[in-house]
Amino acid sequence: MFGVSSMRRWVSFVLLGLLTVSLYGLVGCGEKEEVDPYVYDSMRRIMEGDTLSIGFLFEIDAPEFDYVKGDVAIVRNGNLLNFLVATDLEQNYRNLNGAMLGVRKAFTPQPTHLIVQRIKRGGVIEADSLAAPTGYILPRLLRAGAVDLELPGAPLPAVGWKRAAMDEATGIYLPEEEGDALKTIQSAFATFSYRPRHDLAEETALNPGAEDYAWYAIGDECSLEILELTPGAEWMLHMMLEKDLPLVGAFTVLSLETEYKLRKIEHEGLGHVVGAMKVNWFKFGNTFVEASVEE
Repeated sequence: MFGVSSMRRWVSFVLLGLLTVSLYGLVGCGEKEEVDPYVYDSMRRIMEGDTLSIGFLFEIDAPEFDYVKGDVAIVRNGNLLNFLVATDLEQNYRNLNGAMLGVRKAFTPQPTHLIVQRIKRGGVIEADSLAAPTGYILPRLLRAGAVDLELPGAPLPAVGWKRAAMDEATGIYLPEEEGDALKTIQSAFATFSYRPRHDLAEETALNPGAEDYAWYAIGDECSLEILELTPGAEWMLHMMLEKDLPLVGAFTVLSLETEYKLRKIEHEGLGHVVGAMKVNWFKFGNTFVEASVEE
């Protein structure tokens, strides 16, 4: 049996314990639980805007990369093209396999893309607050409504270099009168190339620099130099060249070589270079890519 004094000591001990637990609970409630700002979801849902996050911060499984060059990668979701950006991505993307990526959804420059800011593996953060690259290049994608699919078609790769063929091409592809608008047609080249210019001096041709390279669309026996490409279009063309894809789109012939002695020269890998053109837009899958800026 407890005495009165023992009972009082016991009650005081219990009350002190309860008070201690209560105070501890109050302290715990006062502390803010750290919340991960990165909201997990699939890249497709994030890019389609189905998931919201403060600061547009998301976490995704490291994707399969369709193509990587420089700081930019293409990730394909069916017919959709998504772009992932990170510093030195071309050198490091293989190390991301199996990781979780914390990314920020960015709306400029267009198109909307994801910038890698955090790398996590097995629940452990390997890298955080990664700086975004500067000056990275993205191709500008066009909606189908912004593309004139009613443009006439023409067999541009069949242009010849001899006089009769060139006279015919002049009538088809160049304006009839000086000052008339240039003609734009739809066509397709099975082959195109990025190589040292065809008209380099012999000494330069032996050791060409980056500024000495040019793009060429290669036809049946002749080639046309491609001018006025945007940096984003060049990035995409490098990808298509690596994948051996055709160049299908809208083309505007800018000039045709009038001097027969220059047209008749056959250049290795190019055939006869007979003029220059610009690419207005080209297709990659179901996507239209702006290739040159309309004036």
